[in-house]
Amino acid sequence: MFQRITIISLFMFMAFTNAWADVQVSQPDVHVGDIWKYRHIDGFTNETVWEYSQRVVIVNDHEIVTRLKHPNEKLTSLRYFTREWNGVDVEETKYDPFYPEYKFPMSIGANWKLSCSSSDIHGIAYSLFFNGKIVTLEKVTVPAGTFDAYRIENDIETRGAGINTLVIKSHIITWYSPEVQKFIRRESTTSSDGKVRKNSIDELVEYSLKDNSRTINEDIAGSTTP
Repeated sequence: MFQRITIISLFMFMAFTNAWADVQVSQPDVHVGDIWKYRHIDGFTNETVWEYSQRVVIVNDHEIVTRLKHPNEKLTSLRYFTREWNGVDVEETKYDPFYPEYKFPMSIGANWKLSCSSSDIHGIAYSLFFNGKIVTLEKVTVPAGTFDAYRIENDIETRGAGINTLVIKSHIITWYSPEVQKFIRRESTTSSDGKVRKNSIDELVEYSLKDNSRTINEDIAGSTTP
């Protein structure tokens, strides 16, 4: 009996996966005023370090601009992305041409090998080499709910430029939800000199979209008003 149930379950999973195998998801359809709130978790202790929210303030044919804010801070910062949510100017770091975390149209099995360069406000430059793949579509539960999400895995090697010989390796797993129009969970592990230096998790807590009935708490919405 157990074996029969297992076979049926496996068949249903394969049918679900195959049904989505040929589906292609187009680039995010976001609007000014869309908000997402996340919690940032220390991957070693599983403790929430901080929470932050992102609100779309500009959308045009070639970019998405969000205002990021921590609820208890008055200062905010703008982040610039391509229309595919690939970072261009993020966290005081600029990428040329962009940070290729996502690839659209999105479909299971899609993969890419791309590179970019980066520089920060101190003038420190790096070259980044990406090996990315959309592995599968799976149900993922986060504080904001349970969603069908594409599991995207990126292996990134970051090499210092000039006299900076530092080499950093990162393994990032991102779950992107077409329903949310953004990632709902991201796990990031960073290492250098053969030692793990950082392990973090970001999870979606709440969100509010123009065309979605879900709403975010008023205090969060207020904290992110430009």
